[in-house]
Amino acid sequence: MGVKKKIKKLKSIRENYSKGELAKEILKIIAVGGLVAASIILPSNLPQIFSFFGVESAKDRFRTKRAILALKKKNLINLYEKGDRQIFEITETGKKRVLEYKLDEIEIERPKKWDGLWRIISFDIPEKHRKARNALVGKLNDMEIYPLHKSVFICPFEFKDQIDFIGEVFNVRKFINYFLVKKLDDDKENYLRQYYNLK
Repeated sequence: MGVKKKIKKLKSIRENYSKGELAKEILKIIAVGGLVAASIILPSNLPQIFSFFGVESAKDRFRTKRAILALKKKNLINLYEKGDRQIFEITETGKKRVLEYKLDEIEIERPKKWDGLWRIISFDIPEKHRKARNALVGKLNDMEIYPLHKSVFICPFEFKDQIDFIGEVFNVRKFINYFLVKKLDDDKENYLRQYYNLK
């Protein structure tokens, strides 16, 4: 797919990148549109490519070119020419890596005022998907969603979109159920109100 809108400028070379962070940012920029795009098409001459990525200084150009080549070497992107265009195409491996990046960035937003509803998810994920199940539980814990049971979690704040995304990433969405509940047992509700600091 073509990309007409210029992507926001990469972080300045004067700001420190941890190892691999620049390549990570470039990969995320290439993966535009929806979850990830199939490809983006750029002019084949390097100055215009650097302009697309918002790169200006010689040091920035050097590091950007090196990061792009590193992505290609790791089979995260393909680079090839078609006519007068240079095509940056994200590979299936690259798509999975971008989803992992997005997964790492997922968080739940706490509203200014709680709506009084409890969000509960339950799942029954087959043993053959054990790695996906363990990854799902790990992410739920990272997001501070309280475990009522080893396969039942609860939170007072909306997180259905996040769960849908996580389920799709691990290909287990069909095993996850999502519920809205108005009332819990008094003891449990009192405990969870304290746990989430709800008034």
